[in-house]
Amino acid sequence: MALFSRKKTAPDPPVNPFVVAGQQVAARLEREAAEAAAAAAPPVFDPRKAGRPTAQNPRTRRVSMSLTEEEHAAWTAAAAGRGLSAWAREQVSAQLEAGKPRGNGAEVAKLRADLGRVGSNLNQLVRAVNSGHAPSSAELLEAVQATREELARVRGELP
Repeated sequence: MALFSRKKTAPDPPVNPFVVAGQQVAARLEREAAEAAAAAAPPVFDPRKAGRPTAQNPRTRRVSMSLTEEEHAAWTAAAAGRGLSAWAREQVSAQLEAGKPRGNGAEVAKLRADLGRVGSNLNQLVRAVNSGHAPSSAELLEAVQATREELARVRGELP
């Protein structure tokens, strides 16, 4: 039936390149106009969280003290317009930092124990010299006295 049908089907008409190019240009211009309108509009931000912002290092412990009127006036003047709590915290922290020993506590404790043992040995040696059990020597006595002075100096420097 298709061979002798009177109905004729025409092939697709040829594509006009000028019409297709015009449609592409129109689509590009429309897209650029939409992008320009979006850029001109104010940016949309996420809504803000309600409430106060969270602190990075929150202070959860409270210390209070009582001051006389004179002390309060002097501290307020020394704070120079800053918050009295912040000023006092900085002052105390600075004093604590200045008073820290140079080594760690365990090392200082070991040094003290060693010095105590040296002192004990010196006392035993001096007792033996004084009782006549050890040979007496001026050189030995000078060494004992120099060591005793050095020990006293070192003990005075330790916290």
